[in-house]
Amino acid sequence: MSSARRVGASSLASRRPLNGAMALLRRLIDCLRFSRSVLFTIVLTAVATQVGYALPIALQSCSVPGVQRSARCGAIEVPENPNRPGFRKLEIHFAVIPATNGHALPDPIVPLLGGPGEAATEAGQFLERLTPMLDDRDLLLVDQRGTGQSGALRCHFFSTDDPAENLQNLFPPVRVENCAKDLATRADLTQYSYQRFVDDLEKVRQILGYGPLNLFAGSYGTRAAQVFVRAYPGSVRSIYLGSVDPIDIAMPLPFAKAAQLALERTFAACEADAAFQSAFPHVRDEFSQIMELLATGRVSVKVPGHGGRVALSQGRVAEWFRSLLYRPSSAARLPWLIVRASKGDWDPIVKGILEDARDADHDLSLGLLLSITCSDDLPFVREEEVAAAVRNTFLGDWRLRQQEAACKLWPHTTASASSREPIHTQVPTIFVAGDSDGGTPLWFTEHTAPGFQNRIVVIMNNRGHTEWEPCVETLYRRFLNQGSVQGLDASLCSHLSRPPFKTE
Repeated sequence: MSSARRVGASSLASRRPLNGAMALLRRLIDCLRFSRSVLFTIVLTAVATQVGYALPIALQSCSVPGVQRSARCGAIEVPENPNRPGFRKLEIHFAVIPATNGHALPDPIVPLLGGPGEAATEAGQFLERLTPMLDDRDLLLVDQRGTGQSGALRCHFFSTDDPAENLQNLFPPVRVENCAKDLATRADLTQYSYQRFVDDLEKVRQILGYGPLNLFAGSYGTRAAQVFVRAYPGSVRSIYLGSVDPIDIAMPLPFAKAAQLALERTFAACEADAAFQSAFPHVRDEFSQIMELLATGRVSVKVPGHGGRVALSQGRVAEWFRSLLYRPSSAARLPWLIVRASKGDWDPIVKGILEDARDADHDLSLGLLLSITCSDDLPFVREEEVAAAVRNTFLGDWRLRQQEAACKLWPHTTASASSREPIHTQVPTIFVAGDSDGGTPLWFTEHTAPGFQNRIVVIMNNRGHTEWEPCVETLYRRFLNQGSVQGLDASLCSHLSRPPFKTE
């Protein structure tokens, strides 16, 4: 672990010479905007006169949603398309949660979020999980281009006027097309790749004067971590990969098999639970029955606040079930939902689908999700592989076809084959995976880990997607402090029990 320290984190002073910084500082002050409870602007030239260095940027005291501690927020300006530097500019916004003791080590923790489409500055839950590590390290939250304050590519796929859209489609075609046309008036939708993001992140690292980063990535954010360590290996001190998404596997092709495996594990856990088995002895058969009924197209449902009845799509229900299977805690509801539907009560399923569709509009920049997956994943799905990938699964090819249809309407490029090559690195890395993850199954970790020569792989029993437990916190804190996997016990999370099933 490096023992070098920066100047106090509250000042965030860099080692960049003062000469020439003031002109750039004055230009950037005019463009700094952060909408969250700005209290006052701190121009750091006063600190610079004491240490001989200055940030070529102004930071603002601000608050971050879900975080009680004060933060420092700022932005840098980058070209949207580096190949056209005189064209459209983009502001990349960030927030720094300073180390508690005011004297931060030079290697902050940098969360890389999933989706794609989650904004780092809107994810205060990371502070709660990482609080024990912030005594002597900053937490650096950078909104990926296309999210949060960094030119969010927002789409509104949820319809309050026509709920039938969201009970039939995950990506309603008319809404996808309208969103693409609207965003194209202010953004080049082909310029929001992970490569562009990691270039932005490296610029933020340099301008704040940080040393190598501790990347803390989960789900699709692990793709960003992989791209960053390949592009800037010297800028990474350590990597945490929670529920890793392999860079060379085309999503969503594996989704159907992964969900089917998680469903089988859920049913097996039901059958091993005497109390549940007594209450719901026929849940497997009832699942088959409701899926067959949905396939006929004859299931119509009422939607609260709307007259008449609307059709419920088998594929839409299956996709929502798949989302519940990401974690045992949410999968615990699934058998109860199946039994209710088998008795003719579809209301809990309808409510769940509509609530999650509405939340996705709020929580994700869905335009970024399409910009990334339509370029990095869908072009690499080979049609001859589809039948085997979806055979004998309850989801079938529904999710894949929905996303393919959306990508036909979305401006995109095709990522280079070299950008999808597996990563090989010596950077210390901790992989954490749940053995009951219906989104990123264990084989994703097994596939990716060999390229990380200095690694530890931690499997959480009876846990799922990007979950966090005290045993993981213990391992990560030690890993972070020593900057090495040496001496870590990979079996520490093997004792976890499955959450109880919902029965009423």
